Amino acid sequence: MQVDLKVVQLLCSRLCHDLIGPAGAVHNGMELFEEMGVDGGGDALKMVSASVSQLSARLGFFRMAFGLGGLSGRQAALSEARQLAGAFLEGGRIDLDWPTDSAAEQILQPSSPMIKLLFNMILVAIDTLPRGGSLTVSLVRVDDNQGGPGVGMAIKAAGEGAILKDDLKSALYPETAEGGQPELNAHNIHGFFCYQLAQDLACEIEVSAVENEVRFAVLVQE
Repeated sequence: MQVDLKVVQLLCSRLCHDLIGPAGAVHNGMELFEEMGVDGGGDALKMVSASVSQLSARLGFFRMAFGLGGLSGRQAALSEARQLAGAFLEGGRIDLDWPTDSAAEQILQPSSPMIKLLFNMILVAIDTLPRGGSLTVSLVRVDDNQGGPGVGMAIKAAGEGAILKDDLKSALYPETAEGGQPELNAHNIHGFFCYQLAQDLACEIEVSAVENEVRFAVLVQE
């Protein structure tokens, strides 16, 4: 994968943007604790605890989505990926529906680049739900595909006003941008990274939309 310095810088900006919230909440909670004293610091400690948990969840998810390494391998890859995604969304306005399927648990290996692609697709799908909603994730092995066996991954984003905005769409599909050069920024860079991950896997992400729903699907040859 060829990634220039601007892409790396924008990914860092995206990470800082998403991590500053819970980090700031920890700071505010500690200030509140100092002001209220030991006797009245229960609420402050709850705020700090919740923020630390959120920060840890985001770091775990981003490490998998953007980092060089893979999952820990201590459990089935999909099970660990499901836990990371669930923790990332916990307490927010978007619910995760990723059913446990014993037949599908061994589809991917912990180091599979398909997991990175899936996590970045989740990030793109989250941004299609400005008012919250739900994400439904499914994976299936495809054995009768003309190009040989593969893995199908799909995400359905459902919620009021669900839409794939033009700037994110142009990052996900650079060829549709004027001159084939999308205007990248910290708010759509994950779409472009998603595109590059798909290119590395020789696949293309398909997007379809109806009222209050956006669907993403990709078929990766093994």
